Amino acid sequence: MACAARYYRPEHVEGTPITDPKPGTATPGGGFAVLTVQGLEPDHMTETIRARMPTPEEVDELELPSGEPVVVLHRTTFTVEDVPVEFARGVHAASRFAWTYSFQIPD
Repeated sequence: MACAARYYRPEHVEGTPITDPKPGTATPGGGFAVLTVQGLEPDHMTETIRARMPTPEEVDELELPSGEPVVVLHRTTFTVEDVPVEFARGVHAASRFAWTYSFQIPD
């Protein structure tokens, strides 16, 4: 279980399925597919991960045992022109969180 949210610039998603107030995926392929149709294809992202103690609301929502920290993930997604098109924030129970990265070692 996690507390997660994604945010978009209104001018990028106005009139798209992303603005539908019903919860769930905006369309097959999710928000990135919608952005691509809008001419804002995601190209790269920056993620920041940090640990902290949870707020009382997070303890309740995540059903955390006493003393359990959370891991907070912030992600900003950009087009090839470095236009930010999505900001995502997730709060996860530290004992139930794992993140794996694979990447080429630069020259």
